Amino acid sequence: MASVKEVFTSSFQLLAQQPDNVVKDFLKLTKHFMDKGPDTNLYNKAAEKLEIDEENIASIVKSICLMCVQSCKRKLTDVEIKESLTEYGFNEFKLEMIILFFESQKTYVQDILSSSAFVYPYFKELEWRFETDMGSRSLLHQTIPVITLRLDLEKNNFTESLFLQTNPLNLVHVKNTLEAALKQNQSQWIRKIRRKLK
Repeated sequence: MASVKEVFTSSFQLLAQQPDNVVKDFLKLTKHFMDKGPDTNLYNKAAEKLEIDEENIASIVKSICLMCVQSCKRKLTDVEIKESLTEYGFNEFKLEMIILFFESQKTYVQDILSSSAFVYPYFKELEWRFETDMGSRSLLHQTIPVITLRLDLEKNNFTESLFLQTNPLNLVHVKNTLEAALKQNQSQWIRKIRRKLK
């Protein structure tokens, strides 16, 4: 049995070989699939008209749909989507058609994804306070300042406050780790989608 990646690759390679008007028909079939679900009668008619196996028709439609969903999930730009699809042999006109289709479906797909997704708390506010002992005769070592943070998170219109304490060294480490994660975030999404497309 073929893996999802193999089906995806063969579907897009087959789609890239089709004339422009056939690609447009596949985008219409995908729109119908997204709105009403699979329709074997439509696939059967398309298979007879295009002389392509009905199973391949369904695979192409599902692959376009999957690419649309993944590009919305990963927040891919038009350029990134084009880069992902170029390796399958699409010409510029076909790529533009697919991009326009994705743009027209983006709001619809994002609404479905947001309604079905797990709701994570998101950042609302951060307050901090710097605390240290200025001096004491009983201390035999150097004092280490403490930073107290109040992090407010919001989830479903409910605010939760978390109180954290750390020293400056750990705070700098956390800051550097978060900055590195933000830099990797977008490129990691792109690498994942490219791996899935190959």
